[in-house]
Amino acid sequence: MIVRALAEADKTNEYVLFGAFWSRPERLAELDLPKQANFRTLQLKAPQRLLLPAEEFLGIRWQEKKLLELGVDLVHGFSNWLPRLEKLPSIMTLAYAEHTAFTRWDEFYFNRLLPRSVRQADKILSISGTAKDAAVRDFGADPKKIDVVYYGAPLDGFEPAGGPASPPYFLFVGVTRSTKNTKVLMEGFVRFKKSHPEAPHRFVICGAPGDEQEELEKLLAGAGLTEAVTFAGNVAQKDVHPYYQKALAYVSASALEGFHLPLIEAMACGIPTVAARGGAQTEIVADAGLHVDATAEDLARGMEAVAFDEPLRARLREKGFARCREFSWSRAARQVIAAYEAVLARPR
Repeated sequence: MIVRALAEADKTNEYVLFGAFWSRPERLAELDLPKQANFRTLQLKAPQRLLLPAEEFLGIRWQEKKLLELGVDLVHGFSNWLPRLEKLPSIMTLAYAEHTAFTRWDEFYFNRLLPRSVRQADKILSISGTAKDAAVRDFGADPKKIDVVYYGAPLDGFEPAGGPASPPYFLFVGVTRSTKNTKVLMEGFVRFKKSHPEAPHRFVICGAPGDEQEELEKLLAGAGLTEAVTFAGNVAQKDVHPYYQKALAYVSASALEGFHLPLIEAMACGIPTVAARGGAQTEIVADAGLHVDATAEDLARGMEAVAFDEPLRARLREKGFARCREFSWSRAARQVIAAYEAVLARPR
């Protein structure tokens, strides 16, 4: 979305959208990228899992060499990292709060690539104040070189439509992994159902199965609630908005979010949010949703409140709309362009 917003805001500067990967070169064509004269794409054909460690440990700067050949003046890393650079100034978007390393690649990414990129970047654009604080705390980043640039509100279909489905359901969008606290989330739902066995409420999770998936299925089977929870799997961004529009409420137990965009998507669709304290969720929701502790007991109380208090849902719906309007992709694009200009104006 930020690339589309940059295209709308800037018709003058030239942008090269590049990626280093070996397989499926058509993936660039599949992306919804701007089709205008000052934007073009470039695939640097190399397997990332060989190239990035080679650059990191051997000091090779192949990506920088290719970018210099193109006449690039500034590099912006959108995904928590930058190539090793010696001559080119750089900006990095930081979407980090805390992490758990699930694989050897995660360890390399979080323990080597990300910290080095934070140190190298001339300026960091953090997606939240929470992520900024984490970079200062965990990597010793200079807070003076970090600007907070929030994501914008979702577009393309994220709007109210009809009302809650019957029977009503709670919604969570995300991978079923421990960093998302999905086991605690489902424990909260089990408590809610035990307290209100007559309630028809269900739960829908849109997200790929993660390290907690098997535990969730066992938990629900033991509680006799297998049929009350739908695992919809990984739903494409263009197809997920109907799940929001028909939900009764959005509930998240995650405490390690750098932003958690689904909260904004939910508010844009007019459904109330229940969010665990911790990470950026409290910052993003502000006073537009219910804040609960990341415990089964408190999550169950939050579900109970939005399930049975219609005036509360109405208030949160209106507050959600107002909060959503505070997030703007066009504002974010202006902030990014201002950061480009500031970095390029510095003597090197």
